[in-house]
Amino acid sequence: MPANIPLPSETGDPIVLADWLEILALSVDDGNASHGDLQRALNRLGVDGFDSICTASMRELHRRVTASERNYPFTFTGTLLTKKDDWREHLPYVFCLLLSYCDEKKKRVKGTNHELMFEQLSCLAARGYLGGEVLRFGFPRKDLPAGFHDAICQLCGAVKEWTPITGKTLKRKDGGLDLVAWKPFPDQQIGKLVLFGHCASGADWDAKINELQPNDFCSLHLGGDKSPIVKTFFMPHRLDPERFADRAVSAKLFFDRCRIARFASSYDFAQVTENASLAWCETVLPRLSA
Repeated sequence: MPANIPLPSETGDPIVLADWLEILALSVDDGNASHGDLQRALNRLGVDGFDSICTASMRELHRRVTASERNYPFTFTGTLLTKKDDWREHLPYVFCLLLSYCDEKKKRVKGTNHELMFEQLSCLAARGYLGGEVLRFGFPRKDLPAGFHDAICQLCGAVKEWTPITGKTLKRKDGGLDLVAWKPFPDQQIGKLVLFGHCASGADWDAKINELQPNDFCSLHLGGDKSPIVKTFFMPHRLDPERFADRAVSAKLFFDRCRIARFASSYDFAQVTENASLAWCETVLPRLSA
């Protein structure tokens, strides 16, 4: 029997409707969702102009195939979306899809922190894209000391790029810096490409896009920047191309769901979260059925 996945309220938004089709394909017994499924659902609700909305949603699915490449959990013919054999082999994409699609209540799973796991996933994507090294700086910290100044000192030692400013430090958690990724040279000297990343997994991501200012962070805590630092922003959502281009002006190096999935492996994500990310997805996905 097919799963009953209610149509979202945003019936005119091709991005959300493409998400709905993906959720449907993950949930139904035959693993398929189609242009016809969406057309019938919109028609039943009496949505005006549903043909053009369906066409725009199909275009969005095609863009996702292109952007995610082999890490997209579906095949797509242009009208038919089909789940690949095991979505667990495409865990980063499915995790981001559920983060983006679900409301806050459905995302809560006892004993897990989905925001922390998204930061861990973003670290993997940054490392995969850069082909270098990464440290998660966001609070609560796991790989760095809990104290802000101690974490700064260890970060400087790892990246071999800055000298931490000594003296009294205001009580801080992470200063808006969630991760640092860098591509070192064999000589281990200063002068390398560095990414400063901020992660926003919730619906309020747009309000957070300017929270991290790398130049200010360096001036306050690292004695100034010595190498090119690229501001980087990570979110599990998808945007239409026009809005993506507009927000990329503030985000700078912009990682959305597809870019994250393209550069992060399911194996690494499961390992770094000790399989909590997989358990979270397996818990949340059934909640979407009515």
